[in-house]
Amino acid sequence: MGPTQLEALPPLPPTRRCGCGQQVRSSHLEYLGRGQSVPIYTCGGCGLAYRGTPGSASQKTLPRSRKPLPDGGHPENPVLDPTLAARLRELLDQG
Repeated sequence: MGPTQLEALPPLPPTRRCGCGQQVRSSHLEYLGRGQSVPIYTCGGCGLAYRGTPGSASQKTLPRSRKPLPDGGHPENPVLDPTLAARLRELLDQG
């Protein structure tokens, strides 16, 4: 969606109700560039789109939590039989 199309969208109604009476729900974020984004909302009944208030994209995202790595090294590969796995280890260690 281009900037002119975004500007053509009506602003989000304060009641979050469309003119047809249905509830307006969050659809997606449109990225504007330079860390800015605009939330887009759509009507559940007629599908009319509305634009929200532009904001910083970094404020909208939550930091991911990192899971600790499992102890004990790599898991066993059930696809390879033990003799083939040993041969592959030998070949990789030589290189």
